[in-house]
Amino acid sequence: MTTKDRSFVKSRMTELAHEIWACAASETGTWLFVFKTTLAALLAMWISMRFELGQPVTAMVTVFLIMQPQSGPVLMKSLYRIAGTLSGALACLALFALFPQDRVLFLLGLSIWVGVCTAGAPLLRNFRCYAFVLAGYTAAMIGMSIVSQPEAFFTYAVNRFTEVVVGILCAGLVSDLVFPRHLGSSISSSVRDCYTEFIGFAHELFSGKAEEGDIKRIHLRFISNTLALESLRGAAFWEASEFRGRDARLRRLNADFMAMSTTTHSLHKLMRRLRNSDSRAAPALNSLLAALDTALLNQRDEFSSAKGAHSNARKIAEFRKDLTRRVKESLTSLGREPDNPTLLDFDTGTEMVRRFTREMHDYTRNYISLNTKSRNDESCNEIRFVSRTDPAMALLNGVRAMLAVLLVAVFWILTAWPYGASAVMMVAIACALFAPAPDPARAIKAGLFGGCIALPAAFVCKFFILPAMDGFVLLCMALAPFLLLSAWLLVLNRKTMMIGLGFCCMFCFMIDPGNTMRYNPIKLINFGWSQILGQAAATAMFAIFAPVTSPWFKRRIPLMLRRQVNLACFAPLAGLEQRFESGTRDIMQRIAATGKLEAALDRHIVDWMFFVLETGRAVIHLRRDVETLPRMTQKKNVDACIHAIGELFHQPTPEHRFSAVSIAEETLLSFREAAKHENNKLRLDSILTSLHCIRLALLDNDSTPISEKEETEPEPEGDQLYAS
Repeated sequence: MTTKDRSFVKSRMTELAHEIWACAASETGTWLFVFKTTLAALLAMWISMRFELGQPVTAMVTVFLIMQPQSGPVLMKSLYRIAGTLSGALACLALFALFPQDRVLFLLGLSIWVGVCTAGAPLLRNFRCYAFVLAGYTAAMIGMSIVSQPEAFFTYAVNRFTEVVVGILCAGLVSDLVFPRHLGSSISSSVRDCYTEFIGFAHELFSGKAEEGDIKRIHLRFISNTLALESLRGAAFWEASEFRGRDARLRRLNADFMAMSTTTHSLHKLMRRLRNSDSRAAPALNSLLAALDTALLNQRDEFSSAKGAHSNARKIAEFRKDLTRRVKESLTSLGREPDNPTLLDFDTGTEMVRRFTREMHDYTRNYISLNTKSRNDESCNEIRFVSRTDPAMALLNGVRAMLAVLLVAVFWILTAWPYGASAVMMVAIACALFAPAPDPARAIKAGLFGGCIALPAAFVCKFFILPAMDGFVLLCMALAPFLLLSAWLLVLNRKTMMIGLGFCCMFCFMIDPGNTMRYNPIKLINFGWSQILGQAAATAMFAIFAPVTSPWFKRRIPLMLRRQVNLACFAPLAGLEQRFESGTRDIMQRIAATGKLEAALDRHIVDWMFFVLETGRAVIHLRRDVETLPRMTQKKNVDACIHAIGELFHQPTPEHRFSAVSIAEETLLSFREAAKHENNKLRLDSILTSLHCIRLALLDNDSTPISEKEETEPEPEGDQLYAS
């Protein structure tokens, strides 16, 4: 072999080694979670058997239900599991007290309780909904296990609660002591990736390289990033890490990102409208955006580092100081005396650029401060991320769960099926556990698939492997491969997570490890099929009875988005901007979760989201700026304009659109007259920008999603003062 060949082989081997190392590093977190989950489940089983608790399987399943890759979510989920378990036990006690000898009324009350808890779960976000989930199916687990002997309630409930606590303690200890992983690195990585992606997106947008379809998909991804960061922020509070003391900064960072992304979209829409209308202001504003792109966005590859972010912050500050000079230079290209429409278009564009650079500067500074130990955080108590769940969806979730439990209970009573109680218990568990998912029917179906796989696996393990094992160590060795498979499915991806959840629950319940093992194949098969039937009933109910993927539910999303504009028009101003921004994005979380816009209805919903964000944000700025005006006449004009906008979004018809455009034009004319005699020009510039953006948005037929069945409204009379 020649020297050249040896060098080539050596380089190839080095590249291969680097690739293997990179692959191993990327998979380390996954396999670490798999082994830690299995270790915690086996530890919970040992403690339960050591203290002779009735059902160690409850502790094992608890581990799988609350285990997370990082310790913060484990602690947070554990707290809500304890609260939900206590609530479910108390609800079951109340049902036994009310109907001690009447199985029919007890089952009716239980179905109503499961329905209420299932309806309440989607109204909350992250792990808070877990308390409702546990409250629902804990009552079913306890109640259906002792429905024929209610006098055993206290002993059974105490044992179940103790087993749950054992599972929680084992999961928490293993997560926090064995190669602990905290949320700090995940939060830093998430924020850094989001920041770098936004810089690249803004560069593509302002340089005119971005496609319209890509813009919509990227904004949906920004929504997903915002929701994910809020979830991580809530869980980080429960960790003993540096990010626990930076909760206010994380909330401010998320609020700044939402405001900045909305301004970016509004500026992009404004430029597109000016270009389409051949406004003379468009070339001048293009030169200003080109200067912004050159000064701030061309070196986006360096922004992932702290040094690059500091450099970017300095560039933004320098650009803001020099912006007045750049605006004057761009204004000279319009001529000595530009006409009123052109000047208004230019002033509106420059004010939007000022707003974008200010918000980007604030966001960059907060991004830099996230990794510092500064204690002088300003109070951010007014910043709250609000949820906007469709109440109709939550109500129907509850009705589905209640009907599913009732139907299986009726089948049990009519047929006197010996394992009917187990089927009722499983349908309640499936409904409560999977209802908060974006698509409950699909989630339950995946869990059912996992259960079907687990049933033969459990049969083989219990009757062909375990009888040959003697002692706890061999028991762990026999169970470990199946538990490892369950944990791997849980963490692999979102599609397999529900399969893994169904597999681990079914497998553990079928094996039912204990100090005294019971080997009855007929009983195991009957019990397993009762579990499968319960899950199948829940799947059928959620898939057939008003599924959440039906067009009816999607058509309700624009209605909820329009209500956000009414919130912007009439709600108190304190903290309104953050409530509006976060609530609008939360409404879109089901669409953003898929990231796909193939369906025409999905694209229509995204158009409504952009229209709502642009108009609602302008209304909030308008209301805030008008608060400082001394003249009541001007305030009355703005109030009339805001009322007309509220009417339009309450009932989006061409007539209301024509009325809103006319009143916005009249208000804009009155403020332009007032600007000639007003000393505080900056305040009026902001008001004129908001009014002009509102009118341009209402006149834009391409981005205003008014029903096509309505006739197009006539052009408002009067001077054509604005780009349209």
